Amino acid sequence: MSRKWSQWGMMVPVALVEREHDVQLLRNLLTATFKGHGKIGLVSGAVASGKTELLRSFADLCTDEGALLLNATATRTDRTVPFAVLRQLLDCLPAPAEPLAELFASGVASDVSRTAAAMLLDLSEQAPLVVVVDDVHHADEPSMDCVMRLVNRLRSSRILLVLAESSGDWSVHPAFRIELVRQTQFHRVRLAPLTADGVSEMCSQHLGQDVARHAQEAHRMTGGNRLLVRALIEDHAESGELPGRADCSSLGESFRQAVLTCLRRSGPDELEAARGLAVLDATGSTHRIAEFLGRGPDALRRPLQSLQTLGIIEDGRFRHRLTRAAVYDDLAPQMLAELHTRAAQLLSDCGGSVTDVADHLVAAKHVSADWAIAVLQRAAEESLAADDEEPAIRYIEFALSVCTGERQRALLRMLLVQIKWRSDPEGAVRHLTPLFEAQREGHLDVEQTAYLLRVLMWHGRIQEATELIKHLSCLRPSANEAPSAVLTGVHNLLRHAYPQFIPHGSGGSNHFFDNATTPPGQQAQASAVLSSVLAETAGADERCIRVAEQILQSSQLNDEMVESVCWALQTLIYAEQPVLAERWCDALLAEADTRGVVTWQAALSGLRAEIALREGDLVQAERYAVKALTMIGVGGWGVGVGATLGTLLQAVTARGDFESARRYLREAVPAAMFQTRYGLMYLRARGHYYLATDRLQAALADFSYCGELMTLWQLDSPTFVPWRTDAAQVLLRLGDHEQARALTKEQMTHIGSRASRTYGASLRVLAGTASHRGRLSLLKESVEILQASGDRLTLTQALFDLSCAHEGMGEFGKAQMISRRAGRLAKEGGMRRKQDPALACPEEPVMLHPGQTESWSRPVEETASAADVLTLSERRVAALASLGYTNREISSKLHITVSTVEQHLTKVFRKLRVKRRTDLPVELEFHVASPAC
Repeated sequence: MSRKWSQWGMMVPVALVEREHDVQLLRNLLTATFKGHGKIGLVSGAVASGKTELLRSFADLCTDEGALLLNATATRTDRTVPFAVLRQLLDCLPAPAEPLAELFASGVASDVSRTAAAMLLDLSEQAPLVVVVDDVHHADEPSMDCVMRLVNRLRSSRILLVLAESSGDWSVHPAFRIELVRQTQFHRVRLAPLTADGVSEMCSQHLGQDVARHAQEAHRMTGGNRLLVRALIEDHAESGELPGRADCSSLGESFRQAVLTCLRRSGPDELEAARGLAVLDATGSTHRIAEFLGRGPDALRRPLQSLQTLGIIEDGRFRHRLTRAAVYDDLAPQMLAELHTRAAQLLSDCGGSVTDVADHLVAAKHVSADWAIAVLQRAAEESLAADDEEPAIRYIEFALSVCTGERQRALLRMLLVQIKWRSDPEGAVRHLTPLFEAQREGHLDVEQTAYLLRVLMWHGRIQEATELIKHLSCLRPSANEAPSAVLTGVHNLLRHAYPQFIPHGSGGSNHFFDNATTPPGQQAQASAVLSSVLAETAGADERCIRVAEQILQSSQLNDEMVESVCWALQTLIYAEQPVLAERWCDALLAEADTRGVVTWQAALSGLRAEIALREGDLVQAERYAVKALTMIGVGGWGVGVGATLGTLLQAVTARGDFESARRYLREAVPAAMFQTRYGLMYLRARGHYYLATDRLQAALADFSYCGELMTLWQLDSPTFVPWRTDAAQVLLRLGDHEQARALTKEQMTHIGSRASRTYGASLRVLAGTASHRGRLSLLKESVEILQASGDRLTLTQALFDLSCAHEGMGEFGKAQMISRRAGRLAKEGGMRRKQDPALACPEEPVMLHPGQTESWSRPVEETASAADVLTLSERRVAALASLGYTNREISSKLHITVSTVEQHLTKVFRKLRVKRRTDLPVELEFHVASPAC
């Protein structure tokens, strides 16, 4: 082992790992020299391959063996200094060489070479002489002439000449190389880089076995370059990061210096090639790097081969990102800017990727070329198409920093808002004021103004949005149909989301379907069908459902269509098609998750929460709503937070989790939210919380205010917000049965279909105003409708009410059977139970308003699924029987004879192994599409 003083200030012990064969070869040459057979050894290897370490170790061996050692190290500057290397060799002599000093002064090179060679031959007679010249490729020619005189005369002498060269770098002395290689006493020692085992051995010697197991990564990072491996070891000693690990994030100072040392010692060509490769990075081929550097491909081939031998690159790429970082970070800022600008121009001229060109423009930090802005914009759009927002934002922000044209700046800022909207809607807010000013100055067209309006409304910027609405309402359709479609879309948007801001005199009529030959775009279609579903008395007709499905089938999930997709889903939701809406929403949400667009995920999760709530799945509703709010934050939701926060509030309230409900109510919401459709959903949810916590007057106020706004805005659709039955439930609690009945009857006249879940829920509330016998009939009808609609929450509430009604009639067996069924549903939906004094019997809990205490804990029996053993007809009969219907009533409903009913029930009892109706399984309702068919 030898020791070398590190240029980085620490004494690094250097073990000659994997050099046993090379040392033995030099030892054999030394042995032959002692016997009078002069030898020549040429140690050849890449920069930092361990040549110097090997020579020093061998020099110690020579001294120990009694040989006279003369050594010298040539440098790049020695090439132009006559006899620079020879002087170093002679300075090692034990006595000064007076004759040579006079010859050096005379300046006659041939005389000096001849005299020096003769003197060295004479010295070898006294003792074996070992002459070592490191980095001989840098030696001056006069010194090399003296060396060659020795070469020609040392065959029978006791002189061993050991020269060390950098591989492929002796082109400065071609004649000497030819003469040297042809000598019979010549031997080459080729130094190979460390193998993975060698790197492991070095690491284990200095860092221990725990770190040595990561030597494979260190070998891939360094290519076995000893200097680079040693630098990794030094950096680990300082930072504790394991050498070569993929998760190693910092660039150690030792490793950085080692990379630069290898390059500078290799020569200017290698350094220039490495810099070109560092700038071009993945876009650099051999031909492109050569063109970038202004050189021919053939001239670049040797420097690239040298970099490969060094372990810096592999297959034309840097072996490791930290290696590239060492080269890249060493470039001065001005040079870096010039190189990146040149690279951008080169890639643009040769048809390179637009994003690669943009990356170089951004890295240059300043550009003045006119074409740069257009390239940056195209690159942003291309990145956006690949769902990669981060570089898209970087391109546009840089383009804004160098763009001077006001209209161009407005277009870039509009694009930046659209990009930021995908992941950080709240972060786009700071760009709205400059865009609004640009619109005032006429830099935005109609479509861009409409988009700005939607963003301003979403964030509750009412004053600015009102000005834009006024501006757009003054426009008149021209021969160009595009502005007309845009204006139609804006009008429909205002109708279903912001009806309070529809300009006076524009009217509320919808001409969406007037011209079938020239249908508007999908955005206008989606907005129009949603408006139709929400409009007063419009109902959820088949036409709106069909159009919504067509939109979902034909739309791609992208920035232009995501809004239309959400509106189409809302159309299905408020048209009471939850199963259809769920299927589409799950598919779209899966795509949004795969593509990773945050705002799409949040918007679709919010809709999925609303679907789950309408299906009575409170656990899923809460999960999706929390996900939606977490992904972009309450601020990112703008006024739309009313819908998602309202869904979440209603779900946790129904579960009886009032602590969470109070926490969500403390969330700050925009004041402008209450001037939008989204505020209606929040008001309703807050009203149900007040109702569940016995703050009846506050609940009635919220429900009544909902009604006032919905009537004023002509959005009075009970399938959207059934405010009348909500208020009726409060009135029942207050004892005003007459007003509750009137409101419920009024709501039922607004519902288009008697099979609607809203109609079934209205029947349940209406039952609370009826006598015992009338209540029983209404609740049975309500349960049938709700069972078919899939609303498990309201169905559970209706079943508990029906159980209480049977108990009030003294039918305790039926009451127990239905109560057990309701309890199973409540458990599955994550609901808590509470007695409602307005509708329930004194002893039995119901689900109308989740209560203050957990008052019902009857165990639920687990039964095998009936779907596997019963026919459809048998399940229909069994489902009605489980609800307390008599055989004659079942016969009438299903249009079959009483005898057939009895036969079906006999088979049901036998197949399910039960003896009476009260033992029928609780899940029957899930397998009957419509018991009343």
